[in-house]
Amino acid sequence: MSTLHFSASPTWAIKASVAAILLFLPLGYFMQQALSEKQQYHQMFDAVQTKLQAHRAAAEKIRLSQKAFHRQLPGAEKSTPDLLPLQLLGKAMRDDVALVSLDIDNSQHQARLTVVADSLNSLLDFTARLQNVTNKVELESHATEAAPKGRWKVKASLSVEFRHED
Repeated sequence: MSTLHFSASPTWAIKASVAAILLFLPLGYFMQQALSEKQQYHQMFDAVQTKLQAHRAAAEKIRLSQKAFHRQLPGAEKSTPDLLPLQLLGKAMRDDVALVSLDIDNSQHQARLTVVADSLNSLLDFTARLQNVTNKVELESHATEAAPKGRWKVKASLSVEFRHED
């Protein structure tokens, strides 16, 4: 008769457990390293965000003090809310664009423009210049003449939002 040997845990289970532990130890180590690195990046990001907010606050303070100083200069140009859209439009105008019509709604801080331009590039340049001096510019429509008779080849409608300066 043969004798059977029994053990509390089979040898294959021990070997499999050791293999699993050996495989997961490096994985756990790398996961811990990645978590630590992520925390460092979050701390650096928070520090940079804090600096950015401080810089923005300082820039706004400087802008306000420059505006106050400019108002105190003798002969400084005084702007009224009614003239603001015209002043902003004047800053963006060039010889390659002509104003056909202008409808200003100061209560809504909006204006609708109809302009003609030498070319589509001139129109887009005007739109970009207008965007630099106002809040929002939308090119609602434009049309190019098939057989241009004069200087103006492109006609466009624009919607502009502006804000009143304090």
